[in-house]
Amino acid sequence: MKIAVFVGSIRNGRHGRTVGQWALDQLQARGDGNTYELIDLIEQDLDQLTAAVPPIMAAGTYDEVKTTAWSGTISSYDGFIFVTPEYNASVPGTMKNAFDLLKVEWEGKPVGFLSYGGGGGVRAVNHWRDIVANVGMLPLEAQAALAFDDHFVDFQFAPNEQTVELLEAVAAELVQVGEKATVNA
Repeated sequence: MKIAVFVGSIRNGRHGRTVGQWALDQLQARGDGNTYELIDLIEQDLDQLTAAVPPIMAAGTYDEVKTTAWSGTISSYDGFIFVTPEYNASVPGTMKNAFDLLKVEWEGKPVGFLSYGGGGGVRAVNHWRDIVANVGMLPLEAQAALAFDDHFVDFQFAPNEQTVELLEAVAAELVQVGEKATVNA
C-alpha cells in the first residue's frame, strides 16, 4: 500500500508539520512493506472550491489545472492518515477545502486520524468521520488523539511511549483495512 500522512494545518507556528514528520518517521521505521509519504497542505497550490461543476458530478475530471494536479496526487494513494488540529471544535477550513475539491479520489480508501489540540482534537475527528464517510472513505476506529497536556511540553511536541502506541494502533488498523479493501475491490 501507498499511504499518505496528510498534514492539514497551514497556520504560522503550526505543530502539524512536526507531528506529521514524526509520524512519517515512525511509520517508515515499521518496515512493513508499505510506502509512507508526507503531503503537507502548505506545499500544495490549491484554490478555493469555486468550480461550476461540483466534484460529485465532475467524476474526477476538472476544469481547473490545480485541482487536476491535486486529483493526481490524491489518486496515487491507497490510504491516508490525516494529521489534523482542532479549530473551534471542528476541522481546519483550509484542510476541508482541499478535501472538498475532490470526490472520487477519496472513495473506498481507508483513513486514520492523528489529531492534536487542547482536547486532543477529538471533536475535529468526530466531524472528519462524518465528512469522509459521506464520500465513501473507510474511517478507522483507532485514533491517535494528542492532547497538549500529555504530548506537548512548553507547547512543543514531545512524543512519548503513549504517542507511539496510539500511532501504531492507527497504522495497524489502516494496513489491515486497506488490505481487506484491496482484496474486496
